[in-house]
Amino acid sequence: MSLPNPHEITLNASTQTNALRPTLVRASAGTGKTYQLTARLLRILLQDSPPETILATTFTRKAAGEILDRVLLVLSKAGDDNDDDALQQLRDQVGVPTLNHQTCRQLLHKILRNIHRLRICTLDSLFTQLARSFPFELNLPPAWQLTDEIQEMWIQEQAISNVVSMLNPSEMTTILTMLGKGEIKRSIQRELMQVIDTAYSIQRRSEQEVWHKLVVPKRPEQKDLTRVAGELRQAEAKQKTVKAKLQKLADVTETGDFKTLTDETLIVNIAKARRTGEDVKFGRSVLPDGLDEALDVVYAAVRTEVLSLLSAQNEATGKVLAAYDFHVNQLKQATRVLGFEDVAVRLANLFAKVDHASLTNRMDGAIDHVLLDEFQDTSPAQWQVLRPLAMHACDTAAAERDGSSWQTARSFFCVGDTKQAIYGWRGGVAEIFDAVTDEIAGITESEQNVSFRSSPDIIEFVNTLFSNLVRHPMATEGDVKNPADKSAHEAESIRKFAKQFPPHAANNKSLAGYVQIETSHTVKDGDKAANDDASFNDAAKRIAEIHKQSPHKSIGVLTRTNGAVAQLIMRLEALDIEVSQEGGNPLTDSAAVETVLSALMMAEHPGDGRWRFHVEQTLMVVDPSLNENTIRMRVERDGIAQTVEYLAGKLAANCNARDTLRLKQLTRLAIAYENNPGPRLRDFVRLVREKRVERPQRAPVRVMTVHQSKGLEFDVVVLPQLDGPLTRSSGNCVADMKSLSEPPSGITRYIGQTHWHFLDRRWQLAFGGQGASSMTEALCLLYVAITRAKQSLYIIVQPSKKKDFQVKTAASLIYHALGCDADPTADNESLYCSGNPDWYKNDKGPAKRIVAESEPVKHVEIRFAHASSSSRQSANRQPSLRQH
Repeated sequence: MSLPNPHEITLNASTQTNALRPTLVRASAGTGKTYQLTARLLRILLQDSPPETILATTFTRKAAGEILDRVLLVLSKAGDDNDDDALQQLRDQVGVPTLNHQTCRQLLHKILRNIHRLRICTLDSLFTQLARSFPFELNLPPAWQLTDEIQEMWIQEQAISNVVSMLNPSEMTTILTMLGKGEIKRSIQRELMQVIDTAYSIQRRSEQEVWHKLVVPKRPEQKDLTRVAGELRQAEAKQKTVKAKLQKLADVTETGDFKTLTDETLIVNIAKARRTGEDVKFGRSVLPDGLDEALDVVYAAVRTEVLSLLSAQNEATGKVLAAYDFHVNQLKQATRVLGFEDVAVRLANLFAKVDHASLTNRMDGAIDHVLLDEFQDTSPAQWQVLRPLAMHACDTAAAERDGSSWQTARSFFCVGDTKQAIYGWRGGVAEIFDAVTDEIAGITESEQNVSFRSSPDIIEFVNTLFSNLVRHPMATEGDVKNPADKSAHEAESIRKFAKQFPPHAANNKSLAGYVQIETSHTVKDGDKAANDDASFNDAAKRIAEIHKQSPHKSIGVLTRTNGAVAQLIMRLEALDIEVSQEGGNPLTDSAAVETVLSALMMAEHPGDGRWRFHVEQTLMVVDPSLNENTIRMRVERDGIAQTVEYLAGKLAANCNARDTLRLKQLTRLAIAYENNPGPRLRDFVRLVREKRVERPQRAPVRVMTVHQSKGLEFDVVVLPQLDGPLTRSSGNCVADMKSLSEPPSGITRYIGQTHWHFLDRRWQLAFGGQGASSMTEALCLLYVAITRAKQSLYIIVQPSKKKDFQVKTAASLIYHALGCDADPTADNESLYCSGNPDWYKNDKGPAKRIVAESEPVKHVEIRFAHASSSSRQSANRQPSLRQH
């Protein structure tokens, strides 16, 4: 059944000419990004485009499900003959003033009948489908499956072990020495793991030669060094300190031990003098005349030493990664598994040379309409895969040829916000969002800055903060003319963020709101850990107070680390606050789970008294017949899953609701693990200790990291962890990329900022660019955290040690941007407040019943129905596009 033609549905002029033009939308937080994407999708469907020609991608299953839910919901409401308001809202949303109830019902029925053809999915799901269309070109193993993060880590460790075993001792010593710049670390496994973690992903789409792009200058001739040593000894210096320093330079020049000078202040001063044209100084003293050439020779020798070590480290890294790549791919082929990144990289390499006609044939049809959500988090490899689809959808000449007066044959739409680009650590590059306008001709840009989420007080706070970031001293640090000055690159990123920040506005002018920033108390003579604990305690008390004042309001507690999540949950539960943990922590946060794991380890290692002692004090009190032999026999007879279920059932009668939930989750994890080939107890125990499992429940307070809060909103947001460094030294590799759509042209290992002056300008800019990106991502993280708030925002910071509060933390950045004048060193001091402190009293709506009334805890025995072998295999199959 086709939808009515233009004689039955008349698009208004703007919709007909502009609605489906290639469009890029910059949507700030809470401005209706999903609303716009849904509207675009509905416009495409209303023009009778086949569902199989449409692709809408996002980054999470939840977001993909939300888009589909909205489409079905608005059509079902608008299709109701008795709901004219819903119909009018849909007309306004899609720009079709003559849309009627019958058409909405027809489109709803069409979508439901073809829902398996409509691609609304995650990028991972899309790439999986694309990979299955090119199995031979991608060299995929038969019946392959995707790994989870734990399985990926195990394969990584096995591959590293294989790399170590293939090298003889002398080769291993040489490589480890090169990796450590002349030093051998104590843990070989840890050193290689660090190399893999920091370098493998960035190198995967390049050849090993990219590690040889660092140019090492030739070391000065020995005769020149001998001459320079003599000149330095004979130099007549007035100050004793200068004389001693020149003598040291002469000694090092004679011995050739230039490594001892790499951090020498005088060497840094030589570089500065050559860059600025000034005289070389040591402290405030000018060096004797006639030493310029000698100093240049010494500097050249030290520079060669530093870059030689870095080049050797790069060479060793390239060799290790090549060996690791061989072994990890061999293991994955043998076990018939791939990671998400493996699929993306293989597709990116293939799509760089595949034509769209071949892609269309393999996918049994063309994708003519492309809609991309959260585009700022796209990685270069992902964009390389999406680019051919986007270019096909943006072919306006073909669209006009294949379309009609009422139907646009092809369209492209992407939406995102570079201010919310917080996934650089997993490969996301926000600059790709900006690069789209350069690669796609005729694309239309638009902005959305009216928030439908936050109150005017929250929006005013956001505007004041991010438009005044330059008030912090960090924004003016560094020498802008020195490409080797990291602080200058960071300062430029702060100024750029503030300059480009668009003023936000609140849609709901009457929504009450409140913002408060306060200090916690300090522990006298306490260390950092003690003051962190004090800050968390104060934050928990403040959260409990807010919940007591407004029990019907949702509260989001957002932290930077998972460790802080666990700390705050423990404190909130001690205050009898119902808490939902998002993102997950290992199940070992439950004592009951630890007891079950001890029982399994006792069966695995009967001679280890630690496990027996724990079990004797817990499980064996409940059932004295349990011992290592009975548990081992049960595992061999019934399997790990049923054994875990049996042990959990023994403990259930003595567990509270929280531990009971964790035991259920442990049993589910055991059922899933049992499908692995050759499951072993110690591997299962390790899986439990490492895998993060959510503990979601209907609760007024939800604790999570800022990354996990992306896309969510809360009536109240509490930020208790803004005192750490704004940026962290990642120690990652640095890539020199000519274009974001191309592999790196060169890669080098990271060196500290004090050594950047030894690099040539090309690499100084690459290193500086990475520093600027880290600062920008830190600002994005702060923006995401603050804009989750609908009505109120509470920020708890630790007191500053100095009144100027000039430290590189988010707390200090906020303090200076807001122009606060309260004493930041005082305990329990209000640094800033705006809005109505009684904001919760103005809510006249009915209170939501978030948590069920307290009921006595029922002690029940845990019994899980085991699925059959076939159904378990079905449950563990790769999910379809529709499930994503």
